[in-house]
Amino acid sequence: MGFGNAFLEAVYFKKPILVNRYSIFVRDIEPKGFDLATMDGYLEHKTVADVREILASAVRRQDMVETNYAIAARHYAFKTLRRWLNNILINFFGV
Repeated sequence: MGFGNAFLEAVYFKKPILVNRYSIFVRDIEPKGFDLATMDGYLEHKTVADVREILASAVRRQDMVETNYAIAARHYAFKTLRRWLNNILINFFGV
């Protein structure tokens, strides 16, 4: 995964996120189903409306950050990393 820590930090601290869709995001993050405001290189009226809705509605914001936290916990938690590393080591060393 090559998207860095900023995305996961925002999710961990339960902050709403606006993402300018980039290749690694499209390939590695978007398919996971995170609830995000997105844009494609420039702001459109729909993106501005989405962000306004997120900022104006505490319920919408809470749903967004809780959904994102649950998705990240499922895909990027230490137990997931441990399982991936264990599989790699078993495949490499044949334990």
